[in-house]
Amino acid sequence: MKLTAKQYAEVLVNVVSKAPAAADRFGESFWALLRENRQEKLFGSIMRQAKKLWNEKHGIVEVTVTVASEDGNEKEKLIASLEKALGKKVQLHMKVDPTIKGGIILQVDDARYDASVSGKLAALSRQFQTL
Repeated sequence: MKLTAKQYAEVLVNVVSKAPAAADRFGESFWALLRENRQEKLFGSIMRQAKKLWNEKHGIVEVTVTVASEDGNEKEKLIASLEKALGKKVQLHMKVDPTIKGGIILQVDDARYDASVSGKLAALSRQFQTL
């Protein structure tokens, strides 16, 4: 019987959660099972779903932050603020994009919060176009 990517991901997360020391050996067996079932093409989807399930199970939220310039000191403060606001552990991914001019853009799951200077200017421009 062939499994779906989500079913494989659930098995993977459950096994690794219960026996982290066996993860390497299980990984080899897991890959062999995919090959045996001719489902290697599902690997990328399985890993994305496993990561999502792992994060849900362990109360982790992935946040991507885009800033105009990186300040190493601000990163820790931002993580602390986000963890307090979201009530979860935050795995932060930083991007630097000088075109946003200043401010910040937050991507939390499927929600995007644009508090950048370029975003505010674009919104202002749209308001003037509708007048």
